[in-house]
Amino acid sequence: MISIQNVSKQYGAKVLFQGIQAQLGARSRVALIGPNGAGKSTLIRILLEKEEADEGRITRASHLSIGYLAQDLPRLGGRTVLTEVMRLDGRREELLETQRELEQALSDNPSDAESLERYGRILEEVGSLDEGRLEARAKQILSGIGFQERDFDRELHEFSGGWLMRVALARILLMEPDLLLLDEPTNHLDLESLLWLEEFLRRYRGALLMISHDRLFLNRLVDEVWELDQRTLLTYRGNLDAYQIQKAERLAVLQAQYQGQQAKIAEIESFVSRFGAKATKARQAQSRLKQLEKMELIELPDAKASIRFRFPPAPESGKEVMTLQDLGVSYGTRPIFKGVNWTLRRGARVAIVGVNGAGKTTLLKILSGKINPDQGQAKLGHGVKVGFYAQLQAESLNLQRTILQELEEVAPEMPVSQVRGIAGAFLFSGDQVEKKCGVLSGGEKARVALAKLLLSPSNFLILDEPTNHLDSDSKEILVEALKNYSGTLCVVSHDREFIGPLVDSVLELVPHSKSDQGTQVIQLLGQYDDYLKKKQMELVAAESRAPQLVTHKIAEVVPEVKGPSNNQKKSWEREKVKVETEIVDLERRQGELQQLLGDVATYADKNRSFQLIEEQKKVERSLSEKLSRWEELSLQLEQ
Repeated sequence: MISIQNVSKQYGAKVLFQGIQAQLGARSRVALIGPNGAGKSTLIRILLEKEEADEGRITRASHLSIGYLAQDLPRLGGRTVLTEVMRLDGRREELLETQRELEQALSDNPSDAESLERYGRILEEVGSLDEGRLEARAKQILSGIGFQERDFDRELHEFSGGWLMRVALARILLMEPDLLLLDEPTNHLDLESLLWLEEFLRRYRGALLMISHDRLFLNRLVDEVWELDQRTLLTYRGNLDAYQIQKAERLAVLQAQYQGQQAKIAEIESFVSRFGAKATKARQAQSRLKQLEKMELIELPDAKASIRFRFPPAPESGKEVMTLQDLGVSYGTRPIFKGVNWTLRRGARVAIVGVNGAGKTTLLKILSGKINPDQGQAKLGHGVKVGFYAQLQAESLNLQRTILQELEEVAPEMPVSQVRGIAGAFLFSGDQVEKKCGVLSGGEKARVALAKLLLSPSNFLILDEPTNHLDSDSKEILVEALKNYSGTLCVVSHDREFIGPLVDSVLELVPHSKSDQGTQVIQLLGQYDDYLKKKQMELVAAESRAPQLVTHKIAEVVPEVKGPSNNQKKSWEREKVKVETEIVDLERRQGELQQLLGDVATYADKNRSFQLIEEQKKVERSLSEKLSRWEELSLQLEQ
């Protein structure tokens, strides 16, 4: 589908990649990984033909459709949520308008061969959109990623940036392109939406190329890893777990080859040094020097620096860290919380979970003292010192200050040498601390914000999405530091791999069925993994109750309380073979019809051309139904 052949790219003196090669097939599921600055985004822009390679070439299949979700906030406006999603990539509006124009033209002049030919091509494209089910599918996708039915007809300007990113994601998923290019697709999703997207992509029949720091998300979806690092692209078969094993094996072999080569170089240099001046050995010495010059030197990867830090010992606090009594909070006339009672005890490690809009960030701000409740009280315990990392903490930095100035602001009495030491632990060493915050990347800003948190010793840490913009290595170091943290912890995060090892209880925020009652706060017993299993079971149950499919690429999930009988399995297997045969026949006929409708001579016979167009519509519908049934049977047999 896409072939990358000896592609090179550099900016000024900096070479991003050189002579890289890779193949992306029609069913490829690839994770694109690599350190910040390695060129991942540049490679994607080259694949999208938004940028040109310096050398080499990209070969793409003809008529390849690509859906691309960037990290940047999309420019949307002037439409409702549903209308925007149903625009797809804009082509649908053009097709429908052209169809209307041609139908008018043909009603005036039915024998216009050119209009008939164009009309056939337009109907073919419109038919591929599955127009009759488009709105239903759009609503299903919007619901899957967290929108309520009342949101469908709301104007886009009413939504925050995170929700607009979801609109952009829904539009791309509805397009059903041949290739989905997704850059951090989970960043703005709550757990329920993330699980839904994971299931959607698991059943997607097109190709996937994804960048994500969510290791668990990638592990469940990809079967190939492209690692872009040190100017080269290495490909590995399998998911991220398999990649790590293969990479360790490759590095061990490379290390052995490097040591062997270094020993050979030392031996040659020693020989030349000892015998180069002797007439009897001069020729041999020169020969070995030439051998040395021709040798292709093996390079070991640079050792990667990682964040190195531990939270300082937490000062002792009272047994009750925070007490909420009859707590009530409203935004205007809309209640967020009503009559909430909860006590957080010293040493607790709590995950606060719930759908977006349930009030997670509001609750964290109340716990941190950033906002006060409208009713009741939020009482901080004796000796409690709060450390708060907000979701947009990195964006609250003073962009005109240097890194050092930002850190000194929270520790004015600390010696500069010690502040520099902490900056170094977060990978800002030497002159880097004099960089202004305005020129830092998202990941660098996040590290500055975490360093500021470390400089303010606390015994009650409140973290709102702390891993956004952190790479996997930095995230692992943060997990280890938090595991060893001796204070009380409350954390909100959509990153399941991050949050799982850190917490011992879950506080779930569930919107009340009555809108005037606000959000229910439910303390759950058990580990975070238990909560995850509960949510996954709820997702399967919800899908099994839904009468329609989200898309023809997702089969309806039919959970069985008891396993199916052997006769039932055999029946499914026989039906699957039959459906596969029917799909082959339909695809063959589809190809024949496309060839006929692409021939101008076909439209000389008006009646026959209309018959072929109608047959094509029926074949498309039937093929869609057969593919859905095949997916459903495959899933039932797999489960």
